[in-house]
Amino acid sequence: MRSEYDDVATEYDQWVGAGSALDDSTFTELTGDVAGQEVCVVACGQGREARYLAGRGAVVTGVDLSEKLLERARQHEETQPLGISYRHGDAHTLDGLATDAFDGAVCYMSLMDIPDLDGALHSMARVLRPDGWFVLSFTHPCFKSPATGEIVDHVDKSVRRTVGKYFAEGYWDGPGAHRSALPVGAYHRTLSTYVNTLNAAGLVIDQLREPLGDTPIWREVPQLLYIRGHLSAVSSARGGI
Repeated sequence: MRSEYDDVATEYDQWVGAGSALDDSTFTELTGDVAGQEVCVVACGQGREARYLAGRGAVVTGVDLSEKLLERARQHEETQPLGISYRHGDAHTLDGLATDAFDGAVCYMSLMDIPDLDGALHSMARVLRPDGWFVLSFTHPCFKSPATGEIVDHVDKSVRRTVGKYFAEGYWDGPGAHRSALPVGAYHRTLSTYVNTLNAAGLVIDQLREPLGDTPIWREVPQLLYIRGHLSAVSSARGGI
């Protein structure tokens, strides 16, 4: 299976900062102390989050569907060896990764790019050890829906976010429309779909975070949603999902 990111791998690597370190205080806080832990980075792309976690002492395995992005990730690993293992694989199944293999799993700004949410979350639960943890981040489904925009009040110059088609789940081209070099869309789901699918996979939510953004509109409403949680005791007792 081929990834649409193969067509934009070079541009994507440059856009996120080729070889750069991840600078995200919310992600740092939610992942916590990972030294000595085995962590799976699902949909790792060009390896930015994998490098961050490995730099903090984790033993990291990155998985991605895009061969071209993995080429970039391996190039960065050659330049700055951190002991990261990169595997070509599908987030829906995580084939080739053993059950109960990891202390933690992360999927950073990628879950909205994955077509089969249920498959991906069940696979993430499968590879976690009992009481394993997970951290997810993705565009906020309540404020990044298929019909969104911004309105400027010409009197007070304030900016307001408009939201429409919130219940229209499925693929849409909106997220990448403003970047001509990266015409990659995403899959919109309601907040309840995310929560219910996590629950069905045996993944328990411990914390939700909606950090302030760095532009006026994203200081009024959240652009991103972060989730920290753990594998449920029921799932662990059953030997995984």
